Amino acid sequence: MMSPSLGNNSLTHFDVLIIGSGAGGSAAAEMLTRLGKKVLILEAGSNYFEKLDDPHFENIKTKFSNDEVKMTRRNLIQPDPLTEPRTFRPNAKKIRTFVGDVNHLPKTVGGGSVHADMKTPRFHPDDFKMASYLGEVAGANFADWPIEYDQLEKFYCHMESILGVQGKENATPFDPPRSKPYPMPPGVPMLVGLLGAEGASKLGYHPFPYPTAVNSRPYDGRPACVDCGFCSAYGCPSSAKGSAAVTALRRALLTGRCLLLSETRVQDLLKKGSQIVGVRALDPEGKPVVFEADQYILAASPIEDARLLLLSDPGGSGIGNSNGLVGKNLMFHFQTYAIGIFNRRLHTHRGRAVTHGILDFRGSPRDKTRPLGGIVEIGGEGNPIDEAINYSSSVGIKGRLLKKFMVESPLRDRLMALIMQGEDAPQLTNSVDLDPDYRDIDGLPVARATYKNHHFELSAKKYYSPKLLDVIGAAGAAYGFIAPENKPATSRHIMGTLRFGNDPKTSVCDAQGRLHELDNLYVADGSLFPTSSGLNPTLTIMALASRVAASMVFPNAPERGLPISS
Repeated sequence: MMSPSLGNNSLTHFDVLIIGSGAGGSAAAEMLTRLGKKVLILEAGSNYFEKLDDPHFENIKTKFSNDEVKMTRRNLIQPDPLTEPRTFRPNAKKIRTFVGDVNHLPKTVGGGSVHADMKTPRFHPDDFKMASYLGEVAGANFADWPIEYDQLEKFYCHMESILGVQGKENATPFDPPRSKPYPMPPGVPMLVGLLGAEGASKLGYHPFPYPTAVNSRPYDGRPACVDCGFCSAYGCPSSAKGSAAVTALRRALLTGRCLLLSETRVQDLLKKGSQIVGVRALDPEGKPVVFEADQYILAASPIEDARLLLLSDPGGSGIGNSNGLVGKNLMFHFQTYAIGIFNRRLHTHRGRAVTHGILDFRGSPRDKTRPLGGIVEIGGEGNPIDEAINYSSSVGIKGRLLKKFMVESPLRDRLMALIMQGEDAPQLTNSVDLDPDYRDIDGLPVARATYKNHHFELSAKKYYSPKLLDVIGAAGAAYGFIAPENKPATSRHIMGTLRFGNDPKTSVCDAQGRLHELDNLYVADGSLFPTSSGLNPTLTIMALASRVAASMVFPNAPERGLPISS
């Protein structure tokens, strides 16, 4: 096991304490240390990066490998659903209908960015004004963001530079404006992506190289991607993938103004008046410890952020929650899977998880004839163990017949998947609270998710599903189908629960990410999102977290925290 401590161990006083080292927490730490602040990061998970704080990148070693058993079957970086479960219910009339993995994100240094394949499209200007464009939607709770695209654009550029994003400018007529080009050109395309793009083009759509934080050439000391095929759900052995750990977090550690303590499980926040005065945690040996700082940031993911605020007020409604909105408006992207089976082999195990996408099915809030769906990823399936399990457990194929199926590989090497990341309507009824009966390994109540899809995203799926199948057919598939929905949802895109806005009556945090009711507690992850957009959220999480951190130093003009060049 790697050392649970990284960075400057001589630090004794901290300006800011950050809970969580994932995309949001790492981006916030990078900005704060860049601006001279001393930062303590508490991470509940283990560290699998040796010498992450070494100035020579070649000295960094990881525990990651192309090992399907280690990563997806033995939960190397995932929380164990037996000891750290969540519970799920479709509505408040039930106590729960499921116990286990409810959209868990990795619990490790670098957080969900370690297992993500780091697709990094930007949100579009319209995404920040959904309520204004859509008006009132029955049963939904849409709201405009308290900031606009232009206020985030410089932070998008900043994070693209730090992560190392490959892409192509003006690749579609739908691209948002940008003030700087992508740091790198697109890498090697996958065959499945080229075929899907060809099919989309035949139908008049506009496929494009998917923006991705994976090096197409050596960048910032990290090597170029070798297209090994183990990208989504895997830590990158070479660190060609720009996860938060090897990019933003490493930069924070190298300033000498950051200390990271992993395997340190936060239990609750200590409050006095309108101030947070400490964080109670268990150290790697399970001993209670209290950490203090001048300011605090929640960046443990939307579900865990809400859980911590609720745990910090035993028997009450949670701190910062006088309006009852902590945990409300939980959103997952509503994923529609269109599956095509080909007579030819597509070699989807070679290359990044996704190299091409389609934006035509995103729709527009200003065009009532086009429902708001989402960006479409053109990918496939690359994991042989998952394939074997699907044959044996789902279809009942075993023995010699299983071996023949594995050789022919109809559900891996001949499969194309179009995945639409549909916008998920925010609803007050979709929420996070504490389960009254289930507790985790530390004896704390686990998070309970209440979630049911709205007609908004269900109608978009109905509208775009035939069009997705048309693309698969035009790409040459022998046949295709729409896959059944996962219940509970497993998109791993989690947003909402601590919405930010200008009105304390309708939001939890203000436009700078600070809780309305607390002077020194901020949020710097997807919890802030008032709406989910229909695009992958990682880059927006990091850009927003960077802006929140800059606003802590420059409250009236956070853009002052950005130098001309990263």
